Amino acid sequence: MAILDDEVRVLLKENRNFRNVWAGESAAHFGTQLTNFLLPLVAVTTLHASGIEVGLISAVQFIPIVLLSLIAGVVVDRHPPRRTLVITSVARGAALALLGLAQATQGLTITQVVVAAAVIGTATVFYEVAYQSTIPKIVPVDSIPSANGLHQATYSVSQLAGPAAAGFLVGKTGLSPTFAVAAACFAGATLSGALLRDVKAPGVPRQSALRTIGSGLRYTWSLRPLRDLCTQAGLSNLHEQCFLTVFLIFAARELGLSGTAIGLVIGVGSVGALAGSLMAARIGARTTVGRTLTGGVVLAAASLLLVPLVVVFDLGVVVLVALLALAFVVNGFGVALFNVFAVSLRQAIPPEHQLGAVTASYRLVALGTLPVGAFAGGALSDALGAGRAIWVVGVSYLCVSFWLMFSPLRSATTLEQARALGVRPGSGETVGEQTPAP
Repeated sequence: MAILDDEVRVLLKENRNFRNVWAGESAAHFGTQLTNFLLPLVAVTTLHASGIEVGLISAVQFIPIVLLSLIAGVVVDRHPPRRTLVITSVARGAALALLGLAQATQGLTITQVVVAAAVIGTATVFYEVAYQSTIPKIVPVDSIPSANGLHQATYSVSQLAGPAAAGFLVGKTGLSPTFAVAAACFAGATLSGALLRDVKAPGVPRQSALRTIGSGLRYTWSLRPLRDLCTQAGLSNLHEQCFLTVFLIFAARELGLSGTAIGLVIGVGSVGALAGSLMAARIGARTTVGRTLTGGVVLAAASLLLVPLVVVFDLGVVVLVALLALAFVVNGFGVALFNVFAVSLRQAIPPEHQLGAVTASYRLVALGTLPVGAFAGGALSDALGAGRAIWVVGVSYLCVSFWLMFSPLRSATTLEQARALGVRPGSGETVGEQTPAP
């Protein structure tokens, strides 16, 4: 079986804009994953930061998603995507380059790392909204799942390679060269973004930012397919993060696994995500979009119940770790199937002038549940004990994974048919679409 399907190969060969944007996104993904691991590592090993300070570094990279996603949607809908892609890439590269310079001259401080993390997190929000809003403008509707499959595959590879590269580079070359490598990744993303051609802003009449944000939220929530996808994504991310938090406590305290073994179990899940990303378009073509979408999220939830189940049996450490890793591999596979088609539908359904607003609204709900899940996982572990909590979260996740079974999306055969669920019969207009106010 070929690694890339024919549609992806055609996109990469014949669609210059997609090839450039994907290359830039790949560089940015790798730089982001490297940075996400590098900054806390620097805080712990070089600056000897407290736990609160390390948590702050991670938090300030995530908080902009909640605070700025809707504003990012307004910006993306009003300006050419090339401008946003380039500016945000330059900002992230410059922040990392300055950290490397500070380390080489007078040494880093925790304040510098926190500020850089905030800049990088803010720029990433605007970059991701711009990138995801650009894909449906440069790729035919039928090719969107293949394009997103490649995007998800790139993300999965970056999740595996980024942290490993950060650890290797710090150990072999030191901090300043490692910061230079991360900055170079964003320099590559800047160049790729600058090569984007003939993709302009929608050119809709201007209205206040608050009215634009309100319009985007109303549009997203008024459309049944988008509302169902948004709800499912939010519930799934909440449970995924909650389960991961409980699992870390469960594996370390009750299973007695080492940090290396726990990292291996979780990291191997990216292999499943990579496989699911590359196979999603084929699976959707051989079954239906609706079945792939709904089946993916149920598979992701059901697989995690293998984690507490295997503990019931008296297994050796090697077999135990292998089965736990298998659970996360299948989980990654299912999550990737869902993500590829959820993102594809989110890009295919809205009209061009609502793409940025819908992308931002969706990401706010889908990703805004992550800190709630992390907090809930810790609270449940303290209240019930990690052994009981992991069963509670696993069963709850399986229950909410059936949400899309009650959605009209479940019966959609193709992406075009799923897209038509948001169109008034005979009108050619998307339900909930509003003419922007002057």
